[in-house]
Amino acid sequence: MDLQAHSTELSQVLQLIQHLFGIESAIFDNSATLVVSSSKYLKKKGTMVHKPSILEVIEQDEVTVFTPGNMPSCIGCRFNGNCPATLEILKRIMLADYPVGVLSFSAFSKSDHDRLTRDIEFFKQIIYDFVELISNLLRGSDGGINSGNIDGYLSALTELVPDGLLVTDRQGNILSMNGAALGMLSGSCLKSVRDFLPDELVSMILEGSRVDDHSVTVDKENSFSVSAVPIKTAGEVQGAAVRLVRKSGRILAKAKIPEADTMQGSGVHMSSIKRRMKKVVNSPSSVFISGETGTGKGLLAKSIHYESERSDKPFVTISCANIPESLFESELFGYEAGAFTGALKSGKRGKLEMAEGGTLFLDEISEMPMNMQAKLLNVLQDYRFERVGGTNTVRVNARIISASNADMNQRIAENRFRADLFYRLNVINIEMLPLRERMEDMPELLSAFLAKFNQRLNSHVASFSQEVLDLFYRYSWPGNIRQLENIVEYCVNMAEGATVKVEDLPAYFLREVSNQQTPTLKGMESATIREMLDHYGWDMKGKSRTAEALGISLRTLYRKMDQAHFSDK
Repeated sequence: MDLQAHSTELSQVLQLIQHLFGIESAIFDNSATLVVSSSKYLKKKGTMVHKPSILEVIEQDEVTVFTPGNMPSCIGCRFNGNCPATLEILKRIMLADYPVGVLSFSAFSKSDHDRLTRDIEFFKQIIYDFVELISNLLRGSDGGINSGNIDGYLSALTELVPDGLLVTDRQGNILSMNGAALGMLSGSCLKSVRDFLPDELVSMILEGSRVDDHSVTVDKENSFSVSAVPIKTAGEVQGAAVRLVRKSGRILAKAKIPEADTMQGSGVHMSSIKRRMKKVVNSPSSVFISGETGTGKGLLAKSIHYESERSDKPFVTISCANIPESLFESELFGYEAGAFTGALKSGKRGKLEMAEGGTLFLDEISEMPMNMQAKLLNVLQDYRFERVGGTNTVRVNARIISASNADMNQRIAENRFRADLFYRLNVINIEMLPLRERMEDMPELLSAFLAKFNQRLNSHVASFSQEVLDLFYRYSWPGNIRQLENIVEYCVNMAEGATVKVEDLPAYFLREVSNQQTPTLKGMESATIREMLDHYGWDMKGKSRTAEALGISLRTLYRKMDQAHFSDK
């Protein structure tokens, strides 16, 4: 495997390391040639590599150097006795049981040295996770790294980190956070780091200063430490990556999903979903959420958790499609020390343990490997399991919510999913309809997304022109709500005034909507009437309520039903 051929993609991995943890890093191939490195590493050490130091890692798998420049392997190095690094952690990169390179973390300053030394086991776990990431990217489905799989792996990796991680823009607005941060902050209505950090600390972070283990006390029962590194582009601060480590207690008292992320819509379908959700939020029964991609399955899962009595406990997500089969068992169940080559000496908790007392959300459950399905079934039967390489039984109290956009009955018929497991997961079934079948929610969705992106982008877009609205209602929305949100964000960026016009829409959207057959008003009206009758009932009482909701007489409803060739169910 030629790592040099993947230098661009590997640079993205090092950028993620820098952004999330502020660590200087480098990657070498198995001939001890430098492939990529952070800018500070390059400035301090250059491109010349002392091969014996790297080959030692290739042979031993993992090496931690507390006194760089004074080790036996340093003899002959130009930095022997005077190394610019003050501490280094190095880990071998394997591919198909063959060493292909080495990843190194380095400290060049006293503050970095103190930070890595103080939390050495944490950073050993991080380098292990990144080595696994690199190995699996190189092992990608087409034989190597590609732009289609790297984003999924990088996103999944932040969920493997036990501490809270969040990313802000240059104003301090929270752009994203991992499950651990969401659990620590109890999913509260936080839109900015200003909502929970002191002003002076926020100023330091947004001015581009590095923050190391700054103690923050919310009250006498809740405290945590904050570390932050600036995210820079061409020397300009674009935001920050913030790490939260819980010291005691729960950060905020009442769990609640941020307002911008709540389930929008008050039409017949969404009203029914919300009523059903309230009935089951405190039930321990498993929930299965079906629906097309982008319909809001993950948001519904979060809503169930944060409206429940488990809201002050973790909400932990596993994206079953993003975790390689070889890692799935250890990610779900964790592993004991020495369970396999490269395992952390301290062992590692799995997602099930992380979700203790809270909720485990298994997204894209249809992609779970068959061998793991049997093991998950055993957990659902008695709520106990063993870590990989362990013999002690671990009991778990976590509610299981799963979701998929696949036809699960077809997967079962094809022997790609166990029927007995699906029966356990599908105790409570909730279907999320596609956006094209709940267009009555369009005004509420547009209003919510406008408010969200106006705040994030510091814009003042107030409305959409009638022409734009007509196009929105004509479109079939194959990407559903996620696609609508994406287009609204694009429009807020492009709009020059207070109103979004047709010229502000993405070119691809205009091409696609022009190629779609426009539904007739009669067809849309008939679909709405059928949906409302399904909701209220096809008996006399249901028809009366439907007519009242539509603002028409019962006689007019009967006439429209006759025109649409409806027959009583």
